Parts: sequence; C-alpha cells; structure tokens
Amino acid sequence: MRQVFRLGPFFKSLSAMALACCVTAPGLAHATDYPTRPVRLVVAYPPGGTTDTQARILAQKLGERWGQQVIVDNRPGGNTVIATLQATNAEPDGYTLLMTAMPVALNPLVMDSLPYDAEKDLAPVSLLTTVPGVFITHPGMGVKTVQEFIEKYKGSDEEPLPFGSAGTLTFTHLGGELFASESGMRFEHIPYKGSSSAHQDLIAGRIKVMFDNGALQHIQSGRVVPLGVTSDKRLPWLPDVPTIAEQGFPGFQAAAWFGIFTTAGTPEDIIQKVSEDITWAINSPEVVEKLTVSGVFPEGGTPERFKAFLADEKERWGRIIKERNIRIE
Repeated sequence: MRQVFRLGPFFKSLSAMALACCVTAPGLAHATDYPTRPVRLVVAYPPGGTTDTQARILAQKLGERWGQQVIVDNRPGGNTVIATLQATNAEPDGYTLLMTAMPVALNPLVMDSLPYDAEKDLAPVSLLTTVPGVFITHPGMGVKTVQEFIEKYKGSDEEPLPFGSAGTLTFTHLGGELFASESGMRFEHIPYKGSSSAHQDLIAGRIKVMFDNGALQHIQSGRVVPLGVTSDKRLPWLPDVPTIAEQGFPGFQAAAWFGIFTTAGTPEDIIQKVSEDITWAINSPEVVEKLTVSGVFPEGGTPERFKAFLADEKERWGRIIKERNIRIE
C-alpha cells in the first residue's frame, strides 16, 4: 500500500519567505574572530519538544563560550523544509546554523521535488545527539509488553491502529514503520508537527501507540505505558523496560538523531571551529547531566564523521522507505 503524505501548496512561496527572513551580512567571516555578532540557530521543530529543549541547552552553552548570543529560531513545518530553506538561503558565513533531524537526509528519497539540494546547499557541522526510543501505548490498550500487544492486536479485524509521530521521516515515524515491517502489524501513520502535540493525543486516546524519544515524564507519571525500548541495551532511566530485541525481535535497533548544519560555502575554518565548540559544549558535564536525565545521549564529532553517518542513515532507512512505499507529494 502506497503511503502518500501531502504538504499542500506552500512550496511556491517558501524560497521567498526564506530569503525575506534570512539575516545576511556583507563579506565572509573568519574563524580567528568568529563570532563577532549573534548567531542564529534555526530549529526545524516547534517549541516544547525534544529538539527545542536540546537547542536551547546548546544555545546557552555556546553563548557562554563565544561571548555572543545564540538565538533559537523555531521554524517548524514542511517536513523540515521550511527550516532548511533558512539555512540554504543564508549568507555562507557561519552566522546561521540549522538544527534538524532525519528528514533532512531522507526527504530526497520521498519527494519528487525540493526547493534545494541538501547535499550541495548544506554543510554538515556535527552530529549533536542520539536518542533511543520507547514503544509506548495508551493505558487503555491493556497491554504491558510487546508480545502482549502483538497477541492482542495482530490480525484483528479492526481498522489499522493509528500511531503518531513527530513528523514524516522522523525516527518516531520510521521506528513504527520498522516495527510494522518486522512484526506484521497494521499501523496507520498520523504525523504531527512535533512530539508535544502527538503526546497530547496519545494521552487523550486519540492515537493508540507511538515510537517516541521524549515521553519520559509521561511514562513516569503513568499516562502512557512503555512496552519496549528501541536500543540494543536497556536504558538506565528505564531499567525495568526490556528492549524490543529481547521480546522476540533480535537485532531490532533504532534511534533518533539530531545534527547541526550550516550554509554550503561557509569557510572551512569556521565550520571546524563551530564543530569543535559544539563537541565541547554537548559533552560538558552540566550539559551531559541535563540531556541524559531526559534520555538523550550527547555525541559531537567532526564534520567528516557526520557526513559518513548521514550516508549510513540514508542507506539504512532507504530500504524501509522503499519497502513501505512512503512518499510525500
């Protein structure tokens, strides 16, 4: 069954919108004096979610190191296309950074047309974090393990179970598609603009399941039930929740990731400096403590490492996209 997600007619005006919103400055900066003014961190998701939380922690730490304000600019929508345009159309001087996730690498696999070429128009800076997910359900589903879920709902004559995500091609979407592929479950994908609104509908029972990476507080409060984690090992903050691999799906492993890009053509010395400073910031003890409490693993690393990571992700999830026939029009 072909899965088609429609974005609507906004693409025609996106480039103009991005150009109007971008902050430009004459000339190119150099790493020796970068930054000499505030830096804009464009975030591809709305305020309040996992991505936004990480962005604000990072912005504060980088601001301390640089002595310049790092302004978080949330630009959700268009399956990260709106935010990406902000970066691709910005001055290539390192003063516009983009924080985004899996769709930036995978959109070309599901869209016939994009208003940019991510591989040519963006420069990878650093892998920021990875976030293992948790398979969660509404308490009304009446199950506590993956096997109970499958036994109760697989092969049911009812309609496919609606599962929510933070958006098409996010981990929260593809994690569900991977599980459906391996388990034979019938799911109906319901994409949201970020995880917060999906959480609200899951708690209210309007959607039934989710593969999520930011619902720890809802798990702890009992408003959702964790069935299994998507990492290869149990999570320290959920030691009693077994992995999906432990529950009959050996080798099952998936995680969300978040990364930083900037505009292609930005001087390499600035890209290297930003990458080094991000790696320092995301691995500083106070930041590690803040992130791990919410289930986020700091990464960091060089632009070269991030480029190799992106290629691996595109190959891996490309197989699931093809098998599940996922398209966006």
